[in-house]
Amino acid sequence: MNLWNIRANYDPESRTWYTLDGDIPGLLADAATIEELALKAGGMLPDLLEIHGGDFHDKTRLRGPHRIHVIAFHERDFDVAA
Repeated sequence: MNLWNIRANYDPESRTWYTLDGDIPGLLADAATIEELALKAGGMLPDLLEIHGGDFHDKTRLRGPHRIHVIAFHERDFDVAA
C-alpha cells in the first residue's frame, strides 16, 4: 500500500478546503469538504503519477493500491460570554 500525504487548509471566505502541499506531485485542488478534497485528489492521482512518474527514484510508489492521508488545519475564533 502506498500512502500519500497532503496538507490542507480551510478558507472561510470561500468556504473551501484547499491543498497546501504534500507528496503527490503537481496536486492543486480544492473542495467544499475534506472528504470531497480527498476524493478529488484520489481521482487526480493516476494522471499525476503518469505525468510525474519519471521523477520518482522508487518506482514501486507508482503501483497501487494507494491511500491518501489528509492533514488539515482549521482555525476559528469563538465569542464566549463572560
